[in-house]
Amino acid sequence: MAWGEVVVERGQMPARVSNPRDTEAALTWQLERLGSTAWQDWTLKFQRMAFGYARDSGWHDAADAVRWLDHHALLCEGAAPRGALVWYQAADRIRVACSLGSGQVVGPLPHGPVEIATLATLSTDWIWSEPHFPFGN
Repeated sequence: MAWGEVVVERGQMPARVSNPRDTEAALTWQLERLGSTAWQDWTLKFQRMAFGYARDSGWHDAADAVRWLDHHALLCEGAAPRGALVWYQAADRIRVACSLGSGQVVGPLPHGPVEIATLATLSTDWIWSEPHFPFGN
């Protein structure tokens, strides 16, 4: 599948990664912030914080993260499992949200607040990865 400048190859699913917060704790953290507009346009920072990393991810933005993940063959296509990071094209930029499973995601959405949305209503163009923050601490 071609996704912008990224070509995603179908292959083995990447192994689960270890983060300071596990998947369910990260999702709980995000759901506790539903309705907040404090994270507008900070989708990558929101996900980094949700998974327990206080310091910068080392990536400039979501597009930079996608390039790095692609270079390391860590991107997948298809249905994103619960807790996966979903990278999607919205308006003029790449954004990231967290999969709740069943095609739903949570995170700061393009129109502002942290919300739950059906991925198909946000974009027709997405890929996913494990919640991997290799430079976070």
